[in-house]
Amino acid sequence: MSKRCIIVGGGECSVDLIKENIKCNDYIICADSGYDVFSKTSYLPSLVIGDFDSVSVPLPKNVPVVKLPVEKDITDCEAAINEGIKNGCSSFVILGGTGGRFEHTFANISLIAKTVKNGYECIMVDKKHIFRAIHNSSLRLKYSENTQISVFAFGNKAYGVCERGFHYPLDNYDLDPFEPLGISNDIKGDFGEISVKNGTLVVIETKM
Repeated sequence: MSKRCIIVGGGECSVDLIKENIKCNDYIICADSGYDVFSKTSYLPSLVIGDFDSVSVPLPKNVPVVKLPVEKDITDCEAAINEGIKNGCSSFVILGGTGGRFEHTFANISLIAKTVKNGYECIMVDKKHIFRAIHNSSLRLKYSENTQISVFAFGNKAYGVCERGFHYPLDNYDLDPFEPLGISNDIKGDFGEISVKNGTLVVIETKM
């Protein structure tokens, strides 16, 4: 069983969202001001990391802290993923990765795609969305009422894209990253399957 890492970032997050997603034995990393909301829970993080230019509460004294320089080439969230990998994690869930400045959300979507392309599992969850990525592989999603699925090629053209079990199916389609064809689809039966032969897809599940 893969070791799972929860990363709590400084975007929109709540105590309830944290409680809904944390499981026993998760390795928990608070990235910078993500510790602000996490400190309101009864949980103790495994690690706190960041440049701490935006944290408004005292850092924990009984938890390892990694201080990053303010000027750096990676985001606090990417540094958190790197620390999770160092600690043997192969599956990542990002909370507090959306909301606020859009470029931060987009950076985290890019990070999901990069992490998956490097062979790890990674999703990002907020109160309305689940962001996923697949690379040269497939994904099976269970039907959920009032939920739409959007699929985008990421980085380069995605070849051999299939969407089966959806209202708008695709069969071996070469999806261009400049083409929003895959937006706002829905699953017809119990499950929908998305696959790509060569390339990376970002898959966004939205609760309507």
